Amino acid sequence: MNGMSHPSRMLCRKAHSEFQRQNINVRHDLSEDIDNYLRSYQHEFDIKDCLQRHKITPTLRARMIDWMIEVLTNFKCDDQTFFLAVSL
Repeated sequence: MNGMSHPSRMLCRKAHSEFQRQNINVRHDLSEDIDNYLRSYQHEFDIKDCLQRHKITPTLRARMIDWMIEVLTNFKCDDQTFFLAVSL
């Protein structure tokens, strides 16, 4: 890949932090590998009724999701990251 087509080339250094520029680099460079890796394990584990097998109460799960919203908002993550995390 040449440097001109990389997505971080479009991010202004004044408007975006180093973290934001690095984050887009990681997503761009590794997103396909991460997706393939997770999909390979998707069929190996039985996730049916997984919350029933753990001691995570509905109240605790709601608190965890509220916390995830706060963290992902602070890091300015995509909505897709939130939905993937909740799904996992």
